[in-house]
Amino acid sequence: MKEFIDYLDKDIIRNLKSFYDIVNDNQVEQIFLNEVFRNLSFLNKNHLNDDDIISLYENVRNHKEKKKFGEFYTPIAIVNYILDSVGYTYFREIETKKVIDISCGSGSFIIQAIRRLINRWLQIYNRKRISELTIEEAKTVISSIKNNIYGVDISRIACILCQVNIHYVLFEILKVIQESNPNYQLPFFNIFNHDSLNIGKTEKYDYVVGNPPYLFIRDIPRNQRKILENRSFETITGQYDYYQIFMELGLKILNDGGLLGYIVPDSLLALSYRSIIREYIYNTSKIKEIYYIGPKFDDPIVSNIIIILEKENNALEREKNQFKIKISNQHERFVPQKNIENWGYKFLIHLNNKDTLILKNLNTNFPKLKDLSIKYGIHYKLSRGVELSKAGEIIFCEKCNKYLPIPKKSLKCTQCKSLLDKQNIEKIIHDTKPDQSKNNDLKLYLYSIQRYQKIHYKFIDTSKVGINYKEFSNYEDRIIIRQINQNGRICATYDKDLSLTSQSFYNLKIQKSPIPEFNNYYLLGLINSTLLSYYFIKSFGTYKKLFPRILIEKIKEFPILVPISDNQKEIAKKIIEYIKMHLKEQKEIEHLQRKLDLLVFDLYQISDKTQKYIMNYLTSMNS
Repeated sequence: MKEFIDYLDKDIIRNLKSFYDIVNDNQVEQIFLNEVFRNLSFLNKNHLNDDDIISLYENVRNHKEKKKFGEFYTPIAIVNYILDSVGYTYFREIETKKVIDISCGSGSFIIQAIRRLINRWLQIYNRKRISELTIEEAKTVISSIKNNIYGVDISRIACILCQVNIHYVLFEILKVIQESNPNYQLPFFNIFNHDSLNIGKTEKYDYVVGNPPYLFIRDIPRNQRKILENRSFETITGQYDYYQIFMELGLKILNDGGLLGYIVPDSLLALSYRSIIREYIYNTSKIKEIYYIGPKFDDPIVSNIIIILEKENNALEREKNQFKIKISNQHERFVPQKNIENWGYKFLIHLNNKDTLILKNLNTNFPKLKDLSIKYGIHYKLSRGVELSKAGEIIFCEKCNKYLPIPKKSLKCTQCKSLLDKQNIEKIIHDTKPDQSKNNDLKLYLYSIQRYQKIHYKFIDTSKVGINYKEFSNYEDRIIIRQINQNGRICATYDKDLSLTSQSFYNLKIQKSPIPEFNNYYLLGLINSTLLSYYFIKSFGTYKKLFPRILIEKIKEFPILVPISDNQKEIAKKIIEYIKMHLKEQKEIEHLQRKLDLLVFDLYQISDKTQKYIMNYLTSMNS
């Protein structure tokens, strides 16, 4: 350990700083780098572990800074799993293969790849240990690493530390050479300090591995967004995330038949905003494996998957491909890649064959809510409630001369960006209503609901200029759907009278229906049915046995049976009757729900065996 520190203290660090243009002692980067090496010199070890320098970089750089750039450094076990999964192992002919990490940081993937390449050369030369290499063999190993292992990172400090890591891994090989040639120096390796998006697409690689940055569009600097949008990326639309660009770029720089292995957020699996990258993956590669591994980094909000892809231009080869699914302790499964098309280009890795058939039936044979106006002339309106937190606090901006909901991150006006005064905070939600004659602006405010029940009303002051209350007509004679489920089921009710809601509720109302049996009561019955709860979980949930948050875009995807035949209309009338009973009676709700579920199953012509399967699944959600 001391010998390596002495080696660094000679010219290596100075040369690296010069190589990456960190020459001013007053620069923040220089101070940061000095702190890292100061900590390194105090490590009380005879031998550095692979992640010691990486850990020092992480410890010195605070969590807030890392999160700002979407940086989450990868555990060695995950690095090795990905390298194994793409086949970058010493018993394969990797000595002629190029590997790159386009977000390499201080070198998690690079170092493990180098160790594997060294072991490959030891195998080729029939050597048991590095000390047995000849000088020429040792130089060949170094040359092979120089020519075949690449990294890119936007942080100059990370690049320097990656080079230091490489020098440490190769220090023993260096000593073999210097025994006969004391003046020999290790070269600087292909660790490039620039924006990964500038990588030329003409240079191709056999392996792309890594842990790309996790940055949502709103967190990407505006100037960087403009650069991205002016380049020829196919997956930059709507609410994109940085990691999806790295996936597209990774596939583009692969040779045909090359392999990509990434650890990315599980939002890739089913989030609608990620549909464009899922379809891109489906149309450019054979999916080899999707492995749900859960939260693995400092930020517990991020839950992760490992995805392994093989670049494949032949559509027939892609369609007949089967890929492996791994979820925690469950048995591995293989499913046809073709299923993804049936899943609407979602990676619904939690679905078994039975689920796939049920969803295919519902998606193929019944129109979506969003399509009812085109096919049946049924018009509806679906809207969020008042743009306001449930607590109902607002703040007045003296510069804009209007109110706004309290900003989540900092007390700055979202319009003019001026600082806001805490003394200007008010509540516009009230528990009781004063004398109506004195304030006609106080309206009924539905504060909480359960399935078929309106639990708690408050009052909202609708006089505050700047607050987006939405049209009052949205809030009467409509279905109210809660974003959060109730005991693993969709939670909705109905209110005929005017009552505003917060944006954690959706208001759905039939505006026009040429079919009398298709009304708000009938639609509420479908929405609260076990069948649509099952559909929702399986279509928009994931591997985690949790009910997903209900979002407005997902409600529009509900498969809705419009009663056309006499038999369907008779069933619809019974559903309407039961719904009115649900809304009126607060007793025997479970008994009425079972009768309602049977009617909905009958309406959708779901077999007895499938009904049992669906009911058992929903029951297991709460066990």
